[in-house]
Amino acid sequence: MVKKVLIGVGVLIVVLFTAVFISIKSAQGQPPPTITANFTDLSKIERISRYRSCAGHVTVPQNGSENKRNMKHYFWVKPEFNKAKTVEIYSPYDGFVADVRAEPNMNLEGEMWITPMQIFGLVPPLGVWSFSVQHIDIRPDLKLGDKVKAGELIGWLAVSQNRGDSFDIVYGKSGFPPKTIDNWTDPFADLDSVFTYMSDAVFAQYQQKGIATKADLIISKAKRDQNLCQYQDEGPYFSNQDESSNWTVLK
Repeated sequence: MVKKVLIGVGVLIVVLFTAVFISIKSAQGQPPPTITANFTDLSKIERISRYRSCAGHVTVPQNGSENKRNMKHYFWVKPEFNKAKTVEIYSPYDGFVADVRAEPNMNLEGEMWITPMQIFGLVPPLGVWSFSVQHIDIRPDLKLGDKVKAGELIGWLAVSQNRGDSFDIVYGKSGFPPKTIDNWTDPFADLDSVFTYMSDAVFAQYQQKGIATKADLIISKAKRDQNLCQYQDEGPYFSNQDESSNWTVLK
């Protein structure tokens, strides 16, 4: 009897792992998901760091294709809105909560990954283009595997005295295992700007704030390669983070 139970459990594990593998391979062949809903209220945002800026710390793919740059966006909040439960964060498309974590000792109050609907909800977002937002207070009832709809509230800006008044937006593929690059633990297999995959309808909200084109929020690889960011000491944080070339200011 015990032997039959063990065999049954083994078969179930094999079936589950097979389903996970098929789900990941299927999702990896899908195009990156389109941003169909804005993930925050732009009236509360002062400025946005440009893709490949020298703001913050190094954020690059693990494969070494790019270095000494930040390939995510910081959304800097206006001072009057830097309060708990004040700056709402929304899901940018229909999907699943694929990862949630918090490491307050590393100034990471809360992080959430949202994968597109093509992938099974409890599958980690390895190698799958996904949306991630960091430094937020996650809506307490949301948990791993939950479905979220485009425009649904997923959390709020996390107020912190240990870092800037901002949250981070990442559009990328999670890699495993993490890799140490210039004193920073790098979890990304690949990265791109969230604005590259934003629908025209959503980007129109940014145009109303004075951003004419998506290119205004992106520094090209060629331009950054000619002028690499410079570290404070040995990294991972950059010097001259407040230079105007790092930021696009909203009107």
